[in-house]
Amino acid sequence: LQPLRFFHFNPTGELISRVSADVERIQTAASETLAEFLKQTAILVFLTIAMFVIDWKLAAASLVLAPLVFYPAVWFGQRLRLLGKSNQQELAEMANVLYETLTGNRIVKAFTMERAEMGRFRKVTQRIFKLNLRQKMTHSLSSPLMEVLGVLVVAAFLLYAQSQIVNQRMTAGMFVMFIIALIKLYDPVRRMSGINNSFQQASGASGRVFEILSLETEKDTGGKTLPAFSDRIEFDDVRFGYEPGEAVLDGISFTARRGEVVAVVGSSGAGKSTLVNLLPRLYDVTGGRVLIDGKDIRELKLESLRRQIAMVTQDVILFNETVRANIAYGDPAAGEDAIVRAAKAALVDDFVTDYGAGIGERGLRLSGGERQRISIARALLKNAPILILDEATSSLDAESEALVQQALQNLMEGRTTIVIAHRLSTVRRADRIIVLADGRIKESGTHEELVVRRGLYWKLYNLQFQDVSS
Repeated sequence: LQPLRFFHFNPTGELISRVSADVERIQTAASETLAEFLKQTAILVFLTIAMFVIDWKLAAASLVLAPLVFYPAVWFGQRLRLLGKSNQQELAEMANVLYETLTGNRIVKAFTMERAEMGRFRKVTQRIFKLNLRQKMTHSLSSPLMEVLGVLVVAAFLLYAQSQIVNQRMTAGMFVMFIIALIKLYDPVRRMSGINNSFQQASGASGRVFEILSLETEKDTGGKTLPAFSDRIEFDDVRFGYEPGEAVLDGISFTARRGEVVAVVGSSGAGKSTLVNLLPRLYDVTGGRVLIDGKDIRELKLESLRRQIAMVTQDVILFNETVRANIAYGDPAAGEDAIVRAAKAALVDDFVTDYGAGIGERGLRLSGGERQRISIARALLKNAPILILDEATSSLDAESEALVQQALQNLMEGRTTIVIAHRLSTVRRADRIIVLADGRIKESGTHEELVVRRGLYWKLYNLQFQDVSS
């Protein structure tokens, strides 16, 4: 599987197209075209041997003239390969436009952008139509040209044979046999030209697929197994950038002890989510170390590390499955009793009576708060000792937030928790609050300590309090 960074630079629709349309094109070439290629190759070999047996000089002459016939086939094939690659790229763009429009249908309708999205889709399909037309024209031109060249070659042999027969160097019977073999040879040559065209079109698709297959998968550089978490998490002078020379995080150092709740706050773009993504190694630090119980997480097996971390995020990811299946994602081996206990602790039983009911694509049959509570139940079922809450309540209304906060309290009990919060009212009870700005820690302390200091946290807190009051 690819690292998280890969998905930031490759649109979902593009990847879907490579897995579906591109692979289908390769499959067609590999199954249908390959069988035809082997058949026509056998016929070509047999007829060529027959021609050499009849008259090796004429057969050799035909091989000399062969490039005259094959060069156009090669040229057309290269042209079709380029057109095929462009066509697959446009199909990928069409898939991406369609994916964005379907997944964002609420926004499309809310902003009355139906016509604009239809226009986007129409432009892509028009480009695909033009490319298909050019492919068909190129494919159609290759066959007539091959036929004309074939006739010219046969005519040249007729003139040569006439002189040979007149000079009694060849009998008419031998020549007739040779011409029959030569004419029979034309059909497999013509078919091979079409096969080459199909292979070249598939070559464009295969290039796009192999671009993905050639990429390095997520590296599991660690070889050690992490024992059950027992002591502390340490960020030691951590630095990170998405690109070389970039400093999203710089000199981050703090410790979260077992059972503590550490909140990370700051304005948008301060690096809060980036920081917590380093703990399960969704990204690797570019400098410094992240330690769990004194062990550098880069030395740990990814599965061993991630098994001890549960996450609840703002953007809840649910699958088009049942309530039961989505909760069991935290522990696929869990029994029904464990699933129900996790659901009750997350207050899922307030709105679910049938755990076998479907929730729709991305959980669209549920409200935001209900989706979040299912994700909390999923984290509860995983029963990991380390918990990451990334803006888990920021998009909820007051009533939903109160219910989710209650479920979160059940989830946080007895766990080491790192909370990313936009609403500062949700982190007042944290054991320690870390204030980030421009990728650096500006302040650290309890809520009361930071308010007394009247620094950045105090300003952010007052600003939010005034907004709520107004």
